[in-house]
Amino acid sequence: MLRNVFLVGVWFSMVLLIPLTVSGEEDPPSVVPWFTEADLFNPYFDGDLYLDTTLSGFQRYDYYSGDPYFFAGKGNVGHVNRSLAFDINRKQHFSLYPDNIFPGYTYSISDLRYYRPDFVYSELFYVTGSENEQLFTARHNQRFHEDVYGGMEYQVVNSPGYYSRVRSRNASLLLTLDFTPSDRYQVLGSFVANRVQNMESGGLQDHLGFEEDEVRDSVFLYDAASRFRELAFRIHQSYEPGIQLGNDTLENDRFLSFGVLRHSAEYRREAYVFEDVGMPSPAFYPHESPFNEQFTYDSTLVHVLENRLSWSSQVAGSEDRRFPLNLTVFLAHRLVNIRQPDLAEQGAEELFRNERFSQFEPGVEVRSDPELFLSIDGFAKYTYGGYNDEDLSIMGGINAGRVSDASRLRLEAAYLERKAPYFYSRFNSNYVRWNNDFSTSRTLNLNVRYSWNNLSLRGDYYLLSRPVFLNAAAYPVQLPRGNAVSVWTARLSAGFEPGVFRTKHELLYQFMDQRHYEQFPRWISNHSFYAAFSLFEEALFAHLGFDVRYNAPYEPMAYMPMLRQFYRQYDYESDHVFLVDAFVNARISRARLFVKFQHLAGLVFDHGPVYDIPFYPLPEAMFKFGVSWMFFD
Repeated sequence: MLRNVFLVGVWFSMVLLIPLTVSGEEDPPSVVPWFTEADLFNPYFDGDLYLDTTLSGFQRYDYYSGDPYFFAGKGNVGHVNRSLAFDINRKQHFSLYPDNIFPGYTYSISDLRYYRPDFVYSELFYVTGSENEQLFTARHNQRFHEDVYGGMEYQVVNSPGYYSRVRSRNASLLLTLDFTPSDRYQVLGSFVANRVQNMESGGLQDHLGFEEDEVRDSVFLYDAASRFRELAFRIHQSYEPGIQLGNDTLENDRFLSFGVLRHSAEYRREAYVFEDVGMPSPAFYPHESPFNEQFTYDSTLVHVLENRLSWSSQVAGSEDRRFPLNLTVFLAHRLVNIRQPDLAEQGAEELFRNERFSQFEPGVEVRSDPELFLSIDGFAKYTYGGYNDEDLSIMGGINAGRVSDASRLRLEAAYLERKAPYFYSRFNSNYVRWNNDFSTSRTLNLNVRYSWNNLSLRGDYYLLSRPVFLNAAAYPVQLPRGNAVSVWTARLSAGFEPGVFRTKHELLYQFMDQRHYEQFPRWISNHSFYAAFSLFEEALFAHLGFDVRYNAPYEPMAYMPMLRQFYRQYDYESDHVFLVDAFVNARISRARLFVKFQHLAGLVFDHGPVYDIPFYPLPEAMFKFGVSWMFFD
């Protein structure tokens, strides 16, 4: 407690030394617009998303794209992280895992940015840190023709890690094409290639001994690695059929639209490998008999082919003929093939087992004009056949306030019926094997959100019936009927700008009435305190300040390397986590840079390491330097 008070006092003392007369405002964001695929086909999208060239938050260099404020990590970039903010994926399709296991460290074919610069937009981004940590991104987008845009992006993570056996070597490539040959036809194309290679330590064998003497660093796995490879491409076409009324040379021409037809085709190949050239560790699944007692090589290969056809009542960009309500109906078909090693019989020659699924998903979306003071939106889909047979998703919301208003209120409800993720039902590996037949899980979510300028509030209630999770032995289990889980969450986001000072705050409260389920900290908060000023007649803009993170004590989820998933544990409870990062952000012309001391408390106090995940210690103090250089011609 005393060290926490001391650190806060140091921060206030340093901030007060900054001359109050030194001030300045940053230039406005770039005029390079960007769009998601959904934005480009949304009839009500107003196109107000632009490339961010400001300094705010630039020091948060990590590629992780989950909740940027609340997550638990293994102490090195590029590895699996766990979100500490409870939430559900409302539009999830067929899935191996509950969530994307490498968000941000891999490109997702369904969550890309399409840039539309007037001429050219390029960026080079590089970060280096202690222990040779290196991150690099090269991004280039340009306008090839009046209605043709293309882009590429390449990112690399190469970091040995501060402690043993947490090295990451990741690389991803992204290509996009945006072509609008006529007012009535548009096509988008995208391609991604992802490669992830993480060393797996299994955590510390003796964390108490390590805390006494780091030389006693001993881990469970010395020769294990997880690898993930993905190739995916997607083509999305949009066409507006209709009839031209009258002579097309007259000014009063009218076009009778029959709505918009859209078709998307996507292919994805994913390969998951867990490899250990040493003998299987008895620390994991000790009551199971390994198929191979000399080494482990588990490989899962997944092919997904999906086609989706939809019709919408209104086309994007039709402001002169806006309708109060837009209707979209769609039908998706998905083919899934999964290959896992067949290890059913001890001593048998290793073979592979293939499982194929074919499933249809009809659905409907309804959305009213968001520029009305009261607007609504809704979504529903149902699955026929395949692994997710009879899955159901229904969501609806009502908004008070226009999109352009400073103040807006939203009420939302969602009801989901889902099968467990595939790996929870069927899994074959050298360490463990299972074949489960879980009942459908049901989830109810009620949500309220309010935003006003730099303030936003969000409250959620979740009721989970028969959820599936990994228990303390890292086996998937389902809570019995009658043991529903209730979760209450409340989140506050706020920002204040008194003079040259800036503060940003994220606070989250979570209450769960079931102890024998996945656990999340009751209180989490993240704060930024900094001064924004300019020097040399506004040739340089800078931010100087601190990031502060707090987690309340709880029993953090443990990590199972063979599954790449987190499981419930009861043996370790974290202390109050209080971490401080000091940073300086600066911008000179088109170049931005940051200097950051991460986990500053390690330089001031000699205390034990922090474990976001048992038992992967976070580095006590690390230096980071990053630079971004943008080009717009």
